[in-house]
Amino acid sequence: MPFGRDSLAQQMALRFAFLMLLWLSGLLAHSIDGLTEGYISDIWIYLSFFGPGFIVLFGSYMIQKSLPDTIASFKALVDLDEPGFQSLTERIRRYSFAPCALLALVFVSLLTDVPRGVQLMALEGVKLHILWETLFVSFMYLLVGTGVWLGVSIWLTVFLISRQPLKVELSPGLIGNFRGLSMLALWFSLFYFLAVSIGVAISVAGRQTISPLEVVLSPMSLFIGIGIVSVLLPFYNIHRALLRLKRKELDDIATKYEDVRRRLNDSLRHPEGGEAGTIAAMGSLLSLQLRERKLRESPEWPIDIGFVSRLVSLVLIPAIVRASIELFNRAFMKK
Repeated sequence: MPFGRDSLAQQMALRFAFLMLLWLSGLLAHSIDGLTEGYISDIWIYLSFFGPGFIVLFGSYMIQKSLPDTIASFKALVDLDEPGFQSLTERIRRYSFAPCALLALVFVSLLTDVPRGVQLMALEGVKLHILWETLFVSFMYLLVGTGVWLGVSIWLTVFLISRQPLKVELSPGLIGNFRGLSMLALWFSLFYFLAVSIGVAISVAGRQTISPLEVVLSPMSLFIGIGIVSVLLPFYNIHRALLRLKRKELDDIATKYEDVRRRLNDSLRHPEGGEAGTIAAMGSLLSLQLRERKLRESPEWPIDIGFVSRLVSLVLIPAIVRASIELFNRAFMKK
């Protein structure tokens, strides 16, 4: 949607209008078949369009808008020449409609009655509301496939960058260099845990209550664990690279420290050589001590407590949704 490309408000209004037009097309199709009241009272359609549907369309805009600048911010962090960085950028920015469509086809084939609906229309004739519902379900799973591919693309971006050779200066403010990468990981976390929350809401809403042990052992806990590991794995790769770099520089300082100490001892044993050698050796020794202190204060992880707290808050989203639905089920779904 090129109109107002840089305006978040205009782009969101366009996406809302797009979804509203789709809803109105459904209203028209059901009205022609005399099913207006049932269509208007179907809460699921509203939730689908203006819940996960709007989230995916919003996320697609934000990713396409922010990803180029985010990729450019990594250039100073990786030890790649210009052709190598351009190759990495092309791999990251390789968006395609094909994976989204393929995922949608798999979901529609395995999780819906769309194939049966198509057969029914072929045998009994086309009815507008059945045709619209078939297209609606296919479109919603196309959005689901798009959301899944967006999440996978973000994760692959973070993972690919984490596997590149680093070119950073170890210092106490090192974490600031990875701010763009951590924000990209949080975007992935937001998509992932919102998807888990929606899946939880759809699967357990209205069902009879279960024991706390069954909640803990449910697929929700497995998906939360997978999400946490997926987010932290790329940063663990960077942690290992930073740790190797830190140990290498500390070993190098230790070697230089022994050489300076030997020169200082020689100059003290032979004062006839003048004070210049002693002063130079003491200056080198002080410089190495300052560098060593700076290295030891340098963080070994590219994330800080702020990132962890945000990740925890996102992890809690599906847990809060599950607890809320459980309270609703206990209150209104008595055995």
